[in-house]
Amino acid sequence: MKKNGNKPFPNYLRWALFLAISITLGSCQGPALPGDGQLSNMNRMPTIFPDYTDITIPGNIAPLNFEIKEEGERFIAMLEGEKGSVMKLKARSKQFIISPKKWTRFLEENKGSHFTLKVFGMVGKQWSGYEPFVIRVADEEIDPYLVYRLIPPGYETWSSMGLYQRDLTSFREKPVIENKHIEDNCVNCHSFAQGSSEYMLFHVRGSVGGTIIKQGDEIEKVDLKRDITLSAGVYPAWHPSGAYVAFSTNRIEQYFHARPEKTIEVLDRQSDLIMYNTASETINHVPGTEGDQYMETYPTWSPDGLFLYFSRTVADALTSFDSIRYDICRIAFDPLKESFGETEAVFMASEKGQSASFPRISPNGNFLLCTLHDYGTFPIWHKEADLCLVDLSTGETMVQEKVNSDDTDSYHSWAQNSRWIVFSSRRYDGRYTKLYISYLNSEGQFQKAFLLPQRDPGFYDDFFYSYNRPELITGAIEVQQRSWVQRIREE
Repeated sequence: MKKNGNKPFPNYLRWALFLAISITLGSCQGPALPGDGQLSNMNRMPTIFPDYTDITIPGNIAPLNFEIKEEGERFIAMLEGEKGSVMKLKARSKQFIISPKKWTRFLEENKGSHFTLKVFGMVGKQWSGYEPFVIRVADEEIDPYLVYRLIPPGYETWSSMGLYQRDLTSFREKPVIENKHIEDNCVNCHSFAQGSSEYMLFHVRGSVGGTIIKQGDEIEKVDLKRDITLSAGVYPAWHPSGAYVAFSTNRIEQYFHARPEKTIEVLDRQSDLIMYNTASETINHVPGTEGDQYMETYPTWSPDGLFLYFSRTVADALTSFDSIRYDICRIAFDPLKESFGETEAVFMASEKGQSASFPRISPNGNFLLCTLHDYGTFPIWHKEADLCLVDLSTGETMVQEKVNSDDTDSYHSWAQNSRWIVFSSRRYDGRYTKLYISYLNSEGQFQKAFLLPQRDPGFYDDFFYSYNRPELITGAIEVQQRSWVQRIREE
């Protein structure tokens, strides 16, 4: 049969007709949409903030409220699910605020699929349609809670700071512990056992210092400094069983750069690994890590608890700070005998002229995620720092262009299904670290990262704290702040 000679109905006109019907049915006020001949096509996607274009999201994430960064008096957006569901949004002061209930229902209807978002704007009496973009909704959800430290971006002293818990399914944030209740002491290095809030700890530094350890309903304050250790415990890693915690012990120095593109350098002069038995409260060196031959730091366990991973470099006092480069190693562990095997190299970043920090193993045991940078051990002020994924079955380093940026990308945390990560980045303005979420697909590639959603799309414009050490957890921390404070104040 001969095909109809008429031209296909243009996509943007189809959206315009849909918009006109929606406006007619949904509102009797405001300017009416012009006819097809008067509708202009912008031939580009709209500029929005946060940038949610072409991303993959979990089906349990809070609404992606956004702001349109275009000229115009009126804006309307349409969300059209692949399975037929539709949501219409009307901007107020150029901000699109989505109903949480409608958003939850919309995501549930489109889980494992995608939806298309189209924006229309009106300048004067002229409507314009922007090119639509797609947002994919993964089958796999993200762990529902995120714990982080909020801290001003200072260098020498601490002031107002705290640990906070965010419900990722909504915009609810609550303090875990704020240092204004404990004489402005520093709180840092919160850690959990396999994403469980039943086993957690954090350090307090200052006049009421110590390490606060929670196991189930029990909370205790511990002094981790021993005669055999370089320092009290610093960077922690819970064994999956909750029976042990590995710590680094570090003698840390801090330097300031004279060049504007470099701000600060934090490095170890000595570091070892220790292990704390939570039942006996005993501390022992991790064999092979004590002494002056190597410096070890950033311990992390394999999900089965049979290997302790860490960053390691050769200790040499004559090595310039910008030539110190760390590799990722591991040591076998027998939890029944509480004994260790021999250390073996896993990822030789130094052979590539780079340094590897913050090793974290995916909960399924398939991948090592770490931060690569030019030198040193503390990459949060290194603009070149990027996330690096290593396939543990092959040793292959997998380039991750979609998740990295031109600025610092550093600390990261896995969701327990090994599909999502949350990580800190300075890509927003080069100064304040913000948190970004990315999806790992079945090919081992992270997808375009998106900024942690907030109720107010303009929230980050005047929020002058850095997000530090994001940790995903599967259940909320139920301890009241006053209980932490009471335990911290105990002698």
